[in-house]
Amino acid sequence: MAHGRLRESSELMTKIWHKGLPFSPEVAPYLRRMALVDENREALLRLQGVWDSLALLGQMSGTATDIAHTRSAFQNLTSALLDSLARRLRTHALARMQGRARVAIDILVRNLFERTADVGFLASDGPLCAHAALAEDDPAHAASRAALQSRFAAYAAKYSVYDDIIVLSPQGRVLARLDGGCDVSACAESWVHEALASDAPYVEHHGPTALLGGRHGLLYARALRGPEGVLGLLCLSFRLADEMGAIFRQLLGEQEAHAVICLLDAERRVLHSSDAWQIPTGATLQPRGERLLFAGRDYLCVQAAASGYEGYMGPPGWTACVLSPLEWVFEDPDAGGGSAKADHALQRLDSIDTTRLFDAELQGIPVEARRIQRNLSRTLWNGKLHSYSRTGGAEVTAGFATTLLNEVQRTGAQLRQVFEEAIARLQGAALTAVFDAAVFQARLAIDIMDRNLYERANDCRWWALDVRLQRALAAQGTPEAGVAAAQAQQVLQQINALYTVYSLLLVYDVHGRVVAVSDPAQAHHVGQTLQGAWAGAALSLHDPERHVVSRHEATALYPAGGQALSPQGQPTYIYAASVQHQGQIVGGIAIVFDGEPQFAAMLRDALPAPEGSHELPPAGLFVARDGRVVASSDARWVPGAPGPLAAALLAPLAAGETTRCDVTIDGMVYAAGVAMSQGYREYRRGQAPSSEDVAAVMLSPLGPRLPASLDDRDASFTPPAPLAQGERLDIAAFTVAGEWLGLPAGLLVEALEQPRLTALPNAPRALVGMLQHAGRMVPVLDLSIALYGQAGDPREAPVLICRNDAGHILALRVEELGPVFSIAASQALPGPGSRARLVRGGEASGHRMLTLLCAADLWSHLGIDLAPDATALPAP
Repeated sequence: MAHGRLRESSELMTKIWHKGLPFSPEVAPYLRRMALVDENREALLRLQGVWDSLALLGQMSGTATDIAHTRSAFQNLTSALLDSLARRLRTHALARMQGRARVAIDILVRNLFERTADVGFLASDGPLCAHAALAEDDPAHAASRAALQSRFAAYAAKYSVYDDIIVLSPQGRVLARLDGGCDVSACAESWVHEALASDAPYVEHHGPTALLGGRHGLLYARALRGPEGVLGLLCLSFRLADEMGAIFRQLLGEQEAHAVICLLDAERRVLHSSDAWQIPTGATLQPRGERLLFAGRDYLCVQAAASGYEGYMGPPGWTACVLSPLEWVFEDPDAGGGSAKADHALQRLDSIDTTRLFDAELQGIPVEARRIQRNLSRTLWNGKLHSYSRTGGAEVTAGFATTLLNEVQRTGAQLRQVFEEAIARLQGAALTAVFDAAVFQARLAIDIMDRNLYERANDCRWWALDVRLQRALAAQGTPEAGVAAAQAQQVLQQINALYTVYSLLLVYDVHGRVVAVSDPAQAHHVGQTLQGAWAGAALSLHDPERHVVSRHEATALYPAGGQALSPQGQPTYIYAASVQHQGQIVGGIAIVFDGEPQFAAMLRDALPAPEGSHELPPAGLFVARDGRVVASSDARWVPGAPGPLAAALLAPLAAGETTRCDVTIDGMVYAAGVAMSQGYREYRRGQAPSSEDVAAVMLSPLGPRLPASLDDRDASFTPPAPLAQGERLDIAAFTVAGEWLGLPAGLLVEALEQPRLTALPNAPRALVGMLQHAGRMVPVLDLSIALYGQAGDPREAPVLICRNDAGHILALRVEELGPVFSIAASQALPGPGSRARLVRGGEASGHRMLTLLCAADLWSHLGIDLAPDATALPAP
């Protein structure tokens, strides 16, 4: 006991007091901004003031002496509740912001990883290298430059992420470029010379550069090499501002309208900002922990570094930073529309065991509130018993005491309601946060997929422009066919080494016959005729800006388990485009996406970071509109099989639309967030809905479904209006096994809360022990066992002390205490075949029946046979 008091005292010493209540130090700086905490604090303190007055009146009148103890318990619970509410508001805000910061930097890094491969592929382009090898005074140089600029335009038309493509000479002179509006003729900056001398697959440069007319840019460069050495330098200028704007728009919805996302460099300078009026580009941010004071405004602030993709971490030191003004960040979670969207999903969740979502303190608050309320109910119950005499039912203190007790009861009910509403709001906010996170993660997953497949759709059209592949296919049917096929295989191997997301690259002639493949282990495909409908469809594409994609289905081109000769294969996507030479279609190029590991990586990146060990971690899936699984992070759902959601839920979703629902799987209820694909940039934008559309589904476990209750334990009993005439009957009501029972109030001494029992060996099952009361040992009868043959929960069961006129004392274990009330004796109706009576409740309780027990029947369980008139009720 002493240790407990010391621990409680130590905890209070670490708290920070705010408006008369103790709070944890981590939330203290934000309390002035937490309107929801203030709202609940004011409501609770108003009722505490009423409680103080009632406690004083109770002491003056000598009634309800336990009110002061109950007041103190409610005050302690108020502190715990408000502190828990404040900490949860802070935790939710930081988690929401951290998620957006992580997504912002990781999406960017995934995009930039593709650029590191692009510069390597384009640096091997034949016409580009041929132009760099030409002397600038060569008569063919001007025509070659014009042709190369047209070629750049063809490349950029397929990859709109670049705003310029530039070729420099070894001396830094501009040999050709996509942007004809920039008249820079040379660049002698140090990074250019470093890139020309580098053997690295790419060189990354960010900052202002004369090469772009002095503006900031993010460039990927690679030296062009020939047999005679370095021919020049290729530079790809990435549309960083355009890309960051798209990321900002995606991550900042209505609920985050006041937040700012920034991209920071290694020196914490702002490279790009979603709101330059709040946080301008070029500013340096120096937060103090999780707070930042900038331009006189206080922000909550989080940062995230890149998780990395395929070993690439992005430009050194770059991070994403999310800032939210303190006056907005802790808004009521119900005010932003998030919970309104989740109403449909949450309406059936009252039957779910969601304790795993809440920390131990939050789980304990409802338990403690229930304990206090039970103690209050017992105090009021005893007080009302004492307000009745035990000699004929006349009221001794019918006026002031009864009025005071009723007011205490009313105030206690109001306090309980405030606590229940606050706890329900906390729990509802936690559930809403789970659903919001599931939808956010689903949007992230489908965005990653759209961006990734955008690259695949572009890659097949990029590589169709490779003149070596064009010439190899054009040579089929000629004596040079064999040599040309070998050269095509070498080119495909080089490309596949740069772009590791593909299982296989292949080219085929106008008859659908495979000419060359990138993987020697799958050389058995060479010479075979492709059967998929996509192969013929690609050969009919005269527009070089178009491509085709297969259904997501099993194909022998994607062998299962690494077995090259597997006839069935795994399901994946194949992207294909026509290959043209001198205006004629000479064949096609097909790229087989390595779907299994790539989709797994996308889902892994979208799933939340693991927190501790959970028996059931969240699961992520990609599903087609008809419900088929495209990929899954959970082995329960395999590609090609039906997924956990019905097609009827997915079918009506428009492009980019999201929804949420709950779904029960193997007895576990999950929060499901769903997001339908909307494409990226020009990829799949504006297309009509199709059964091949893909949605991301994120499943977050909530808890097991609770078994349905067979009784109506929450049904209340409202006493009937007493008749004006006739003898009075005072009744104390209680519940046992969900049934309403009662005894004459004159028989009851008091109700006790969980008294210590001494077991009796070899006693009847219903006789659960003995307790000490007023110097005597009293037998305790469990009414649930005695009357219904089923044991109740003894942990919270009150015990009633009964004494009859003969001086016999008996204790009764019951379930819940009910009202103490008076009726006319005639309102107690005879029961069928027993000495018990029936009392019909008031209209508010649906005229529910209460059974008024005969005390003699209770003592008979102990073998005590009382005369029938010893405890007789007045005649009806």
